[in-house]
Amino acid sequence: MLKKKFKILFVLVALFTLICTFSYATIEPRTSDEEGTMPITEGNANSLPDDVTSGDDLQDNLVNNDLFLVGDKVNITDIVDGNVFVFANEVVVSGQIGGDLFVCAKKLTIDEGYVYTSLFATASDIIVNGIVYDIYAISNNFTLSDNAYVYRDLKVSANTVNLNGKVGRDAYLTAATYNITSENGTLVGGNLHYSAKSEINIPEQVVTGQVFFNKEVVSEENLVSRIFSYVFDAINGLVYTFVIILLALWLAPKFVNRVSSMSTKKAFVSLGIGIVAPMAIIFALLLLLFSTVCTNVSVAATFLFIAVCMSGTAFANIYFGALFAKLVNWDGKLKFVLASLISSLIIWAISQIPFIGGFVGFFVALFGIGTLIVNVVYRKEEAVEASTKE
Repeated sequence: MLKKKFKILFVLVALFTLICTFSYATIEPRTSDEEGTMPITEGNANSLPDDVTSGDDLQDNLVNNDLFLVGDKVNITDIVDGNVFVFANEVVVSGQIGGDLFVCAKKLTIDEGYVYTSLFATASDIIVNGIVYDIYAISNNFTLSDNAYVYRDLKVSANTVNLNGKVGRDAYLTAATYNITSENGTLVGGNLHYSAKSEINIPEQVVTGQVFFNKEVVSEENLVSRIFSYVFDAINGLVYTFVIILLALWLAPKFVNRVSSMSTKKAFVSLGIGIVAPMAIIFALLLLLFSTVCTNVSVAATFLFIAVCMSGTAFANIYFGALFAKLVNWDGKLKFVLASLISSLIIWAISQIPFIGGFVGFFVALFGIGTLIVNVVYRKEEAVEASTKE
C-alpha cells in the first residue's frame, strides 16, 4: 500500500512538471533615463549593449525558459529569457538574465554579466562586476566593483560592504565595516541610507542626494535577562506541547494510541520519512507555486506545512512521553500528559547544549513530522483493509 502511494505521488509530480507554466521575462535594454536615476554614460564604466535581442549568435545560446540550477560550481554564460534559481557552492554569472536571479551560495560573482531585473542573493561572498537592475543581498562580504552598475536600488545587509561601483538611485546599507572609494566620482545617484555603530566619513561627491545615518544600538545581555530568556523559551515550548497533546487526545485519540504503541522499527521508519518527506513536500509546493492554476492551493498548503513543521517536536513528545510513562509505570491520560511534558522539557534542555543541541532538536522535530505522516498513512491502510474484509 505504501509503495502504491509513492507511485501516485511520483505521477502527480510528473504531471505538475508538465502542466506548470512559468512567467517569462523579455530581455530589453534599459537605455532610457528614469526619474531620479543616474543615467548610464561612458563614465559609468559599463553601458548596456544595443543588440542584446538580435543577431544569429544570440539565438544559438538563448535559453527561452526559467532555469533551476544545483551544483558545486555553476557558470551561467548563456542568455536566459526567464528567471534563474541557483543553489550551489560557487556561482559565476557572465551571461545575460532577462528575469530575476535568485541565488543561495557560498560565493557569487557577477563577472561582466547582466541581470535585467532584480538580484536576490544570500552568500558569504558577493562580488558584483556587471550590471544589475536592483540588488537585494545578505552577505558576509559584499563588493560592488569599479565596473559595476546598479541601475536602480541597492539594498544590502553584510558584515563588510565595499562600495566602488555606481548605484543609479538609492542605496540602503547595513554593515559593521564600510569601504567607500572617492576616486570614482559620484557612486550613488540618489540618497544613501546606512546603518552602523558609529557615523563614518562619506565624501560629498560620492552621493548626489542626501545621506541618512541610523545608529545601531547594541545592548549587552546580562545574566538575569539571559536566564529569563531561557525560562520563557522553556515555558513557551511546554505550553505549545501541552496544547498540541490536548488537541490530539480530543480530536484524534486513536492517533495518540498508535503513536504511543509504536515499535522501535516503526520509530526508525518515522525518522527516515521525516527526513525525506519535507524535501519532497517543498519540491511539490514549488511546482504548485509556479503553476498558473494552483497558486492559491500552494499558499494554503504552505501554511499547513509550516504548522506541521512547528508541531513536529510536540508529536515526537507524544512518543517519548509514552516511553517515559511506561518506564515509571504511570497509567492514565493525566500521567501520560505529565510524562509528555517532562519529555518535552528534557528534549528542550538537550537542545540548548552547544554544538550538538541544535542537531538533536532538529532531528527530534523531523522524527515528529515522520511520526505524524506514518501514523496517518497507517490509519488509512487499516481502513482499507477493514473495508476489504467486509
